[in-house]
Amino acid sequence: MEKEIIWLIRGSQRKDVFLNIPETPFLSNRLRKELNEKLKMTLSLREVSRHMRDFEEMCLLKCLNKEDPYNRIYQLTPKGKRIRANLIKLKF
Repeated sequence: MEKEIIWLIRGSQRKDVFLNIPETPFLSNRLRKELNEKLKMTLSLREVSRHMRDFEEMCLLKCLNKEDPYNRIYQLTPKGKRIRANLIKLKF
């Protein structure tokens, strides 16, 4: 099993956020609102931003506009798509 999958499984909130990342580029604030409505979570923007940074460090996400400090746009990397597909197959 890949280390990224193990890392995602160890954090239930982290896993839920990762599994709900859209296929198309997105803003972290919009993702936070959708997660809070869809999954009945109470994620703060700070928590979502931390997850985005962590996913980026693991090469699962790519920030498309690093120069913007407030409205960063993210997109799944090919590695992120592969890890997500494998995680879904494992049904964790």
